[in-house]
Amino acid sequence: MKQRKRFNITTRYVLIVGLLLLAANIILGIIDFRRSTQTIKALINKDMLDLANTAAALINGDELGALTEDDVGSDVFNGILERLSAFQNHADIHFIYAIRQTGERQFVFTVDADPDDPGDFGEEVVVTDGMVAAGAGTPSVDDEPFADRWGNYYSAYSPVFDSSGKVAGVIGVDFDADWYEEQVKMNTISITFTSLLSMLGIALVVFLITRSLQSRFHELNTGLSELSKDVDKLTMEIGSISGGLPDSSTDEDVEDELEEIRGKIDRTQTNLRMYLDYLQTQAYVDAMTKVRSSRAYHEKLSEIGTKIENGTADFSVAVFDINSLKEINDQYGHEYGDQIIVAAANAISSAFGVNNTYRIGGDEYVAFMENTDEAAMAEKMKQVDTAVAAYNASEEKSGVFLAVSKGASSFIPGQDTSFKEVFSRADKIMYNDKTAYYQTYADRRRNQRFIDGKT
Repeated sequence: MKQRKRFNITTRYVLIVGLLLLAANIILGIIDFRRSTQTIKALINKDMLDLANTAAALINGDELGALTEDDVGSDVFNGILERLSAFQNHADIHFIYAIRQTGERQFVFTVDADPDDPGDFGEEVVVTDGMVAAGAGTPSVDDEPFADRWGNYYSAYSPVFDSSGKVAGVIGVDFDADWYEEQVKMNTISITFTSLLSMLGIALVVFLITRSLQSRFHELNTGLSELSKDVDKLTMEIGSISGGLPDSSTDEDVEDELEEIRGKIDRTQTNLRMYLDYLQTQAYVDAMTKVRSSRAYHEKLSEIGTKIENGTADFSVAVFDINSLKEINDQYGHEYGDQIIVAAANAISSAFGVNNTYRIGGDEYVAFMENTDEAAMAEKMKQVDTAVAAYNASEEKSGVFLAVSKGASSFIPGQDTSFKEVFSRADKIMYNDKTAYYQTYADRRRNQRFIDGKT
C-alpha cells in the first residue's frame, strides 16, 4: 500500500507541473499578444515611412520649392507629377502628393497625383502631427487616422530638402485606414492562432503523458498487489520469510517514466523553437520570388549604416525596376505579371546571388556586392542583361517580353556619408535608363507587339 501511495503522489506532481506549464504559456501568450500588436503596427509604420522616403528621394528639392501657381502645367510641374504618378502606380499606396508649409500648422497642396480628384495648388490640407514633424525635417507617420474629403487615412510624410539643406516641401503618402486596421487585425489573429496552437499542443502532450502515467502506474500497482499477495501466502506457508519487495525495480520504473515526461517536454520546446525559427526565416524571404524580402533589406541598410559610421564600408548597390509591368497586368492579368516579376528576380539573382538580391517593392529590386568596384558591378549588370535576353529567347517564358531598367553605384569613401547618397546615384541612373528605354521604344507601353515579345 505504501508503494501505491507513492505512485499517486507522483501522478499529482506531474499534473501540477503540467498545469504550471499551461498557466505560464497562457501568461506569456497574453504578453506576446500585446507586444505583437505593437510590433506589427511598428513594422507597418516602418514600411509606410520607407515608401514615403523612397518617393521623396525621387523629387528635386530646388524644383519643388520654386513651384508657384503659375507653374501648374509647366514642364517642371509635370515632371514632378509624372514621378509621383509613376510611384503611385508601382507602390501599394492610395494617394501620393507634395505639400508645402505656409504656417505653424498650415500646409497646402503643390502637386497632387490623384488622377480623379486632385487637390488644387494652394488648397489647404488637413494638418496632422506627422505632417508638422516632416515640415520640420523629420520623416514621420501618423499614429491615428485622419479624415478629409477624400476619405479616412493613415499617412506617412517625408521632407524634401533643397540644395541649401532647407525643407522645400513634404511628400505625403496615404494608406486607407480600413486597410491599415485590417493588416493589424489579420496579423494579430495569425499570431494569436499560432499561440493558441502552441498552448493546445502543450496541453495535448501533458494530457497524453498523464494518461500514460496513470495507465502504467495502474498496471504496476495491480502487479505489485498480486505479488504482495503471493509473498504473504508464501510467508504464511514457510513461516521463515517476512515478506517484502525490493524497491529498486519500481523506483527504476518511476524514474524512467519521469525521464519520458521530461524528454517529451524538451522535444515539444525544441519543436516550438524550430517552428519560431522557421517563421523568422520566412519573414526574410520573399514568398513569390525566393530572393530576400523588404524586411531583410532594411536590416541590410542598418548593417551598412553601421559600417559607414565606423569607416569600414566597401560596397556597391544596384537598383532595378521592371518596365511596363502595369500594362502587362492590365492587358493580360496579374498571372502574367507575376511570371515577369519572378523572371526578373531570377535574372538579377543569377548575377548577384539570391542572398544579395532584395525585392523592395512590387517590381523593384536592389542588389548589393561587398568589396566590389564599379567595373565589377558593370560586369554584373551585363550578366543581368544576358539572363534577361536568355529568358526572352526561351521557350519556357510566358510569352510576355521582359525589360528591366537598372542603375548601379559604388560607395565613395571620404565623399559619401550615408547609404542614401549611394542609392540616389544608382536610382537616378536607373530612371535615366528607364527614360531612355521608353524614348527608344515609345510604342511599347501600348503596342501589342511588345506584349508578345516581338520587336
